[in-house]
Amino acid sequence: MTTPAYNPIYLSKAAKALGNMLHCAVLEFGYDGDEFLRLFIQSEIAGQIEDGNPKYIAGKSGLELLTEVVERTTGKQTEAIMIESYDRSDAYWVGWMLAHYQWYCGRSFRDILEVISYQAFLGLYDTLHEADVRKAYEVLDAHFDGAECKLKATRNRCGITQEELARLSGVSLNTIRAYERKSKDINKAQTDIVLRLVSALKCDITDVLE
Repeated sequence: MTTPAYNPIYLSKAAKALGNMLHCAVLEFGYDGDEFLRLFIQSEIAGQIEDGNPKYIAGKSGLELLTEVVERTTGKQTEAIMIESYDRSDAYWVGWMLAHYQWYCGRSFRDILEVISYQAFLGLYDTLHEADVRKAYEVLDAHFDGAECKLKATRNRCGITQEELARLSGVSLNTIRAYERKSKDINKAQTDIVLRLVSALKCDITDVLE
């Protein structure tokens, strides 16, 4: 676990707001869950929550978050509706769990959703929605433990072998192998090494850092 971006006293409110936001989006307005979460990230509201901005972790309701996401990404106004109860739906749980897990692990919402999609979260609902949240953290952590490292995924996408990457970047083959099997943490690599890998792969730095 990393040091959370904001005090846990705000976590309950942030999780409730994200749960209500996703419930509204999926069950009231008919959005596809994965598509709406892409809009959530695109709107930069996700980043505000990751940074612990009080306006977003404690100052807005779920419906207000949804409205702002839609307006920022589509320019459209959201129809005003009155919701009497959110009924703790599966969509609500996904938003609630996303907030909790992002706070706990410190990864961005984008990085979490690249490994565990909205549909994958839904698949965990039946077994985890009544479990202790720490059990959910363990299950979600396991998804990341088994996920392919980003350096390897980017290298494969570029059609470059480890040997070719070593030659192009000047980073030793053994170092690249260690990063790809996660026996060595690329996030702790010297800046020069990371920049050489990025230059050789012609990619963004976020495509290699975990």
